[in-house]
Amino acid sequence: MQTFIGEHSSKIDAKGRVSLPIQLKRQLGKPDEELHFVLKKSAFKQCLELHPMDTWNAMMGQLTRKLNPILNKQHNAFLTQFSKGTSEVSLDGLNRILINKNLCDLAGFEKEIVFLGVGQVIELWDKEKYTSPECEMSQEDFENLASEIFDAGFNLYE
Repeated sequence: MQTFIGEHSSKIDAKGRVSLPIQLKRQLGKPDEELHFVLKKSAFKQCLELHPMDTWNAMMGQLTRKLNPILNKQHNAFLTQFSKGTSEVSLDGLNRILINKNLCDLAGFEKEIVFLGVGQVIELWDKEKYTSPECEMSQEDFENLASEIFDAGFNLYE
C-alpha cells in the first residue's frame, strides 16, 4: 500500500495551475504518462484531495460494494454528494495540474498551496488556511484521540 509523506509548498497561477512537488511525484514511482489523479473537495476539511487513479478506483470499488445506489435512495444521495465536484487531472509538460475554478473557490485558494501527504491521499491546502488556528486540532483533543487509537492492543509496527 502506497502512502505519501511530506509537506511541500507551491504557487498557483492565475489559470489554476500548480506544480506537483517533485518529492511527491517521486513517491508515486510511475512514469509521467501514467500519472492520472482524481481531485475532489475533502468531506471534512476546507482542502482538496488528490487521489492517484488506482487508489481512487480501489476506494470506489469498496464503496460500490458497500452501497446500493440503484435501490437505496440514501446510498444514491451519499454517492452523489461524495462524487460531487470531482475532476480527473494529469500532469502537463511542466509537472503541473490544472485545478478548475470551482474547486479553487471551494478550497479558497489564493496564491500559495501546501501539499500534505496524508496516508494514501495528498491534501492541497491554501497556505493561509493551513496555518490558521481553526484548522488545527487542540493538543488536548489530539492526545485524547491518540490514546483512544493507540490503546494497549495496538502495535504500530505490525
